[in-house]
Order: sequence, then structure tokens, then C-alpha cells
Amino acid sequence: MNLLKPWRQACEVALRSYSDADALRFWRVGHDTAEGPKPVFNYRFEHTFAAVKLTRWLCPLVGADLDVVECAAWLHDVRKRLKDPENKDTHAQDASAAVAEILAGTDFPMEKIPAVRHAIEHHVGLRLTKRLEPLETACLWDCDKLSKVGAASLIHFGCVSGAFQPIDTEEILRRGTAWLTLAEGIVASFNTEPARREGARRLDFIKAHYAQLQREWSEPMEPMPEVSE
Repeated sequence: MNLLKPWRQACEVALRSYSDADALRFWRVGHDTAEGPKPVFNYRFEHTFAAVKLTRWLCPLVGADLDVVECAAWLHDVRKRLKDPENKDTHAQDASAAVAEILAGTDFPMEKIPAVRHAIEHHVGLRLTKRLEPLETACLWDCDKLSKVGAASLIHFGCVSGAFQPIDTEEILRRGTAWLTLAEGIVASFNTEPARREGARRLDFIKAHYAQLQREWSEPMEPMPEVSE
């Protein structure tokens, strides 16, 4: 009989526990539920789960080890804090150091832990000057950053942005259009061809989103450009 815990479940529990507690600290308010207090919005979990789902799409397309990349996706931000009061960012190293403990007693192949840790330690940053190696490390970077571009990322941004500073539609538009420049750099930096193609599609979508928001918020409302047949 296999008494080892499923590793995906162990990763999700570790992430949920840490990120729920951090989000409650960040928001300073929560909702009472039967399971206990829940944060207004757990950005860290939502972002991570988006990255995890992307690993299940990308890895089969490029031949990467899904166990390594998905595990790294679950845990890459497992020690990251929202608006860290200590003003430090060692979350990649801190998450890497926690991997073995989180996976202890699970069915995850222990010989793959070094590859998981390597991927986590190299996922930071929004631009690359050269492609990452090995492939699994490259895939984690692509999935992490691709989750920051597209429809879901707009929801995540809208849900969390007002907690950092006062926000209104004008400020969302300003920050969103500024983000487009960073998003272009992300798409140009993707390591894998499928991520580049998907990133380009998502970038077109968010450009259209902010163009529409600009149109609605201008006065008088500007006409939409004609579409040629």
C-alpha cells in the first residue's frame, strides 16, 4: 500500500496556507467562512494556479518534464509576501529552500527536486537577455510570466491594485497602458515558441482592452476605427 501523500495536494495545501495568511495580513480584513477567515482576494494563489494550468499546456508541446515544471510552478512564490513590510525580495531563494520540506512524505520523485529548485531560483525578472536552460527552468519562466498577460491577469490586477494605493478608472487606465510596455518586453523574452505565440495573442487582447477603456473614458467618446474588409 502506498502511504505517500499526493505531491500536488501537498503543494496546494502549502501554498494556500501561506498565501491565505499573507493576504489576510495584507488586506487587514477577511470574510468569515465555515473554514475560518478568508482574505478579500488571494492574489498569490490565483496567479500561481494560472501558472500551474499553463504548465500543463506548455510542457507536452515542448517535451519538458511536467512533474518538475508543475511542481516548481506550485511552489515558486510559496514564500513571497504582498508588499513585504521588510522591503526585501529573497522569495525565490526562500521558496527553493522550502521545497524539500514541503515534498517530504509525498510521492514526488525525490531525484527531481534539484531541477525544481533550479527552476524556482531562476524565475525572477520580467525580461531576459538570453534563453534560460535547462528546458524546465525555461518553461517555468514562460508560464509564470504568461500568467501575467491576458484576460485573467486583468482580473487579478483589478482585484488587488486598490489595496496598494487609492485607485479609480483613470488611474487603472494610466497604470494599464504603462504595463503594456512591460508586457511587450515579456513577450519578446519568452524562451519557447508556443509561449511566444500565445503571448502575442494575449498582448493583442490587453492592448484592445485598454484601447476600449480609453475610448469609453474619453470625452467626447472617440469613434472606433473602421475595419477594412
